[in-house]
Amino acid sequence: MLQDADIVIAEVSTPSLGVGYEIGLAEKLGKKIICLYKEGSNKSLSAMINGNKNLIVKKYKTKKDLFRIIDKIFNK
Repeated sequence: MLQDADIVIAEVSTPSLGVGYEIGLAEKLGKKIICLYKEGSNKSLSAMINGNKNLIVKKYKTKKDLFRIIDKIFNK
């Protein structure tokens, strides 16, 4: 599925080896990658995610913020 995708959206508020693997593979395939991080969560954003210039990190606080971000992504 990653090979066929135009864009990858990953929720990265909670660390996950599986999501990290998918992000790495998508990056290798040259996909546009949006990482969503919930501000105020009890987990810090991974430095590997935050420091990667090939990823677009969008922070949100509420579901309304999240849907607004996703709408902007797909309505460009």
